[in-house]
Amino acid sequence: MSGGKDLIGRPLDETERALVDVYARLKALAARDDSAPCVASNVRFALAAVFQAVNDLGLVFEPTDDVRV
Repeated sequence: MSGGKDLIGRPLDETERALVDVYARLKALAARDDSAPCVASNVRFALAAVFQAVNDLGLVFEPTDDVRV
């Protein structure tokens, strides 16, 4: 993901690291093909919300098409 730094190279604080971890976990869940439809839908919903936070904070940049949101 970001290697412990934001997009301009500053080290992430504890909260930012936790947020990037949640984002990575949700992204992995969204990529699974074996989830029930209600799970897949809610994971994508949660991923979209967390994506906004990591993107706005400059922690991660990925086009939403790559994230399956």
